[in-house]
Amino acid sequence: MSMKAPSPRVVAAQARADAARARLSETMGLLQKRANPQTIASDVVATLKTRGGEAMQTAMDTAEKRPWATGIGVALTGLFLARGPIYRAIRGTDKPKAPKR
Repeated sequence: MSMKAPSPRVVAAQARADAARARLSETMGLLQKRANPQTIASDVVATLKTRGGEAMQTAMDTAEKRPWATGIGVALTGLFLARGPIYRAIRGTDKPKAPKR
């Protein structure tokens, strides 16, 4: 019994299938790497560092251009955050009274 050689169409189809299998394997490897929690966490940290640095630089530029507005903003923020202690200091009470209903 002699074996017949596969036709050129079969050989070409087999080559295309092998190439597609190799591409799929490579894609799966990349997806597994990107879905790794450590990779995701490091990407998030890098993005936050970059954006945080950009935000800080923008804030510094704004503070240099408008120092009075920046000072007023910081003072108002401080007053807002300290509103409870300021209220108690003015009223002389330990706790603010609950509003009447």
